[in-house]
Amino acid sequence: MARCPICGSEALEEINPNNYKCHECGYTIRNPDDLELVEIENGEL
Repeated sequence: MARCPICGSEALEEINPNNYKCHECGYTIRNPDDLELVEIENGEL
């Protein structure tokens, strides 16, 4: 599961294919590659 790069929450909602919003901190992720980097850093891939 992808995590928010700001707060680390898994409460992400896909707004459209390339935009996600975190329900915990309200951060909008416009680049899904950011999510993949978080997963790699956490050793989840």
